[in-house]
Amino acid sequence: MKCYCREIAVLEGAKAIEYTAHMEVVRTDKLKWETEYECPYTKIRWIIEYPNSELHGGGPPRLTRLS
Repeated sequence: MKCYCREIAVLEGAKAIEYTAHMEVVRTDKLKWETEYECPYTKIRWIIEYPNSELHGGGPPRLTRLS
């Protein structure tokens, strides 16, 4: 997978999950349903979360680049 970490800031839904395939897990917070990732190429960190917790399964995921 090509790295677009410097070009994108947010991905949602299935694209968010697919994009994490080239990243490494840094930490997981099971209480908040969040996982932090780091791109091995750019060292940019990302967080995937489920902002619609009221929906079944937390709704679609959102992957956001951290500053």
